[in-house]
Amino acid sequence: MMQFKSRIYQHFFIIGLLFVVPDIAIPNRLKTKTDPLTEQRKPGVCALEPSMSCCYGWKNVNGVCQPICKKPCENGFCVGADRCSCMKGYKGKNCNKDVNECGLPMRPCSHSCMNTIGSYRCFCNPGYTLDTDGKSCIKKLNCTSLYCQFGCQIDRDGEMDCLCPLGLYLAADSRTCKDTNECDGPSHTCTERQSCRNTFGSFICVCKDGYVLGTLQDAVTCRDKDECLTGNHRCSHQASCVNTEGSYTCQCDKGYTGDGFRCWKRSNRQQSWAAMYFQYKRSKQMRPV
Repeated sequence: MMQFKSRIYQHFFIIGLLFVVPDIAIPNRLKTKTDPLTEQRKPGVCALEPSMSCCYGWKNVNGVCQPICKKPCENGFCVGADRCSCMKGYKGKNCNKDVNECGLPMRPCSHSCMNTIGSYRCFCNPGYTLDTDGKSCIKKLNCTSLYCQFGCQIDRDGEMDCLCPLGLYLAADSRTCKDTNECDGPSHTCTERQSCRNTFGSFICVCKDGYVLGTLQDAVTCRDKDECLTGNHRCSHQASCVNTEGSYTCQCDKGYTGDGFRCWKRSNRQQSWAAMYFQYKRSKQMRPV
């Protein structure tokens, strides 16, 4: 009986060695090596040997494969071949569409929500004030008597005042809020090529006439609109269109006269009438007194 048990133990010992010994006894040079291409491959890299080559839709920039997007990601980043990763508050293939957070099934605000470009703002009903998270409304029993439009606060001295969100100011009745026109002052960030357009509680920048929204030096900005190239001008058929910064001018062709918008052919008769008029004016000046 003892011999039978010892044989069983020997079998278990041998089976255990089959699982343990290979990791100890087999040299590292005989173990399967990991494919170096798998370890070194980075996004956009399709091959490393004989030289690194980028996949379709990627370009090699100083030895690093970077993605190419046919249209710029206006409010996001190009992360793949013609694929944008949008910043929070934007959506669309080129991240050019605003996300209306106030229209989502899970509304972010406890009470009232106002959508803004790329974001949103929360407001509270009268008798409530906005909590520190900017979303929740907490009840302020002491403020209900003020009937504030958006909210109120109690200062250290115990005085109660109505509050207005950023972009609004307190009206003369000390209860309601009026819009602040950022376009009237230097508080907006619009460039010389843009016009400031006021919105409720904020503002937007739009391109002026003669400029269009586009990319310039890898940045989204307003660039000059070439009216002569697009044909969007009012020059005469007998005139040439000359593009200028933010506008254009019209110059009558050789042999024609006018302001460029209307050109007519020069004639000897017109020149002779001009000469006769010049001689008449000169004779009036030289007439003796």
